[in-house]
Amino acid sequence: MTSPSLASKCAFAAIVLFVTGMTLAITQAPPATFSGPPPTVVVVMCFAFTFFHLSLLPVVAALDAPAWAKGSGYAWIVVDNVIVFMSYFGVGADLIVPMRWGVHLAAASWIFGASLDARGAIGWVGTLTATAFVIASFMGPFVGAAKAGQTLGPAGLSLVTWLALVGLRLRR
Repeated sequence: MTSPSLASKCAFAAIVLFVTGMTLAITQAPPATFSGPPPTVVVVMCFAFTFFHLSLLPVVAALDAPAWAKGSGYAWIVVDNVIVFMSYFGVGADLIVPMRWGVHLAAASWIFGASLDARGAIGWVGTLTATAFVIASFMGPFVGAAKAGQTLGPAGLSLVTWLALVGLRLRR
């Protein structure tokens, strides 16, 4: 069993890692594909996103959620890390973006399931976060791979907010 204080610390670590990775993705515009060793920005970004996902393992374990929701959380972590490493090896956006947007539906399922019985802001923000992930996933084909990342803005912001609320709740 995961201790709530460890899960709380991991939720806050996840926020820092997610914001770091997203800041690099937005400000440094890493190449979508490359040959040879990955550029430094890709290495740092992949490090941030890999450890972002791994830091969520204790959070998934600690949150009260139905088994199907926890399964979705674990699936998201595993599959999205595989996709992160595809980026690390220079696989192009035409393959990675649809896979990532698809696996974000698992993230939405976990967040929604963990928010179902939650009281107060966690329930509301979690439901909004899950909805934002679903909307972004379904918008992807209409905006194209090059602009699909922009559809995740609301989901990313609400994810950070939800994780902060979860981290505070798990601290108690």
